[in-house]
Amino acid sequence: KAPNQVGVYIAKLDGKVVYVGRAVEDRPGQSPSGLRKRLQEHWRGASAGKTELYQHRDKINISIKPCDSVEEAKDLEAKLIRQYDTVNNGWNDRYED
Repeated sequence: KAPNQVGVYIAKLDGKVVYVGRAVEDRPGQSPSGLRKRLQEHWRGASAGKTELYQHRDKINISIKPCDSVEEAKDLEAKLIRQYDTVNNGWNDRYED
């Protein structure tokens, strides 16, 4: 049900935010079709997907936030990663400033 547009997605496991990701056209190895394709990569266990999301796919709840631009998606992703501290308390490896 995710739209084919640029945006950010938030993964919750047992009510806790564990991962924040984005779907943007200029990301290496990512399908250019936006949120729908990016989330499909995770759920199908594709090599470009996050292993933890695939392993817990039956328990994960996803919220999506469509954005109007790549810059907006990158900014929102970084803000949410810092807000939920998913680098130290989740599955994000890093965030971009």
